[in-house]
Amino acid sequence: MKRNAFVSVLMFASLVLGVRSASAQVVITPAAGADSLASSLGISTDALVQQLTSQVNGLFQTSNVSAFLKDFQNAQSFSAKGLGVDYASEGTLVEAGATISFASNVDKAYKPSGSYTDPPISGGGGNFSLMAGLGLGLIGLDPLMVFGNWFKGTASLGQLDGDYQNWGFHGQLRLFGPSRGLSATQFLIRWGGIAITSGADYSRLALRSSQNLRSTFNLPTNAPGVMVPVTVASDGPITFSVEQTTWSVPLEITTSLRLLTLLTVYGGLGLDWQLGGGSDMNIKMSATLSGKVPGDTTTVNLGSASVAATGHVNPSAARLREIIGLQINAMLVRLFVQVNVTGDSPLLTSVAAGLRLAL
Repeated sequence: MKRNAFVSVLMFASLVLGVRSASAQVVITPAAGADSLASSLGISTDALVQQLTSQVNGLFQTSNVSAFLKDFQNAQSFSAKGLGVDYASEGTLVEAGATISFASNVDKAYKPSGSYTDPPISGGGGNFSLMAGLGLGLIGLDPLMVFGNWFKGTASLGQLDGDYQNWGFHGQLRLFGPSRGLSATQFLIRWGGIAITSGADYSRLALRSSQNLRSTFNLPTNAPGVMVPVTVASDGPITFSVEQTTWSVPLEITTSLRLLTLLTVYGGLGLDWQLGGGSDMNIKMSATLSGKVPGDTTTVNLGSASVAATGHVNPSAARLREIIGLQINAMLVRLFVQVNVTGDSPLLTSVAAGLRLAL
């Protein structure tokens, strides 16, 4: 069944459950058109109201506020992992670049109205950041390197406006790494040693309505393959906001292998302690419901819906992930693709790509 939504989020299970508080209510008041539609479907008006209530609950996630917010929180924080650190370039003095990432799992259900072609509500969370790195070999601490990343901007997501912000500061200690000079053997293949990286990350995403919201879902009929489209359109003043912030401390252990000086493959493990922040939702709105009775082209008023929901959850306390990446080294230019994967169910993957200039 096709349904629409106003927010794209990512769903995965929590290792440790945070504090949750939520309340939600959806009230459908049927109009005369609901009687006509119920009669044509061969059901009672009360049964139709139950179907409409279930659909509106799913549309605004009011039937599962805490889980919605928990998944939203973990989604956006996961998409920010690894945006500001170079795991592949050993012996770098200074570098700068940008990274974009997108986190996704295989769960797909909803689509936003009038926006993207096919982004599921439980399928994605994106991020972008600018980064810079400085090797402390300049002051005699050659195995150490520090990184910083930052970004702040705005974007629209379906029918919502969003504010995005992330920053991070990390230190990296590289053990058993090669010297700057290349032997004949190291020109062909070179091990980059073991890199231990830690620091602090901050991620924030706030979504809010700036216009009346409008979406459509389909009600099934007794006829195979025949659906009744029902439109939900907000009516009057509206409050619709979702906001998440996450403070986390990562610990990552990675290694790398460089081939012919042109290609580097790297990978390892990361553990993220999400020590602060939260995810909040506040919805208060009324909407009109309209649809068409099968066999009739006239749109009828099915009634009104009152939607109210509030909720707050804390982020998952810890998350283990695997890191794997590929980097092309072309003189001072480094092009890379990196994947972060959780082993929990459902499978969660974050794909990042970027460009760096390194010396």
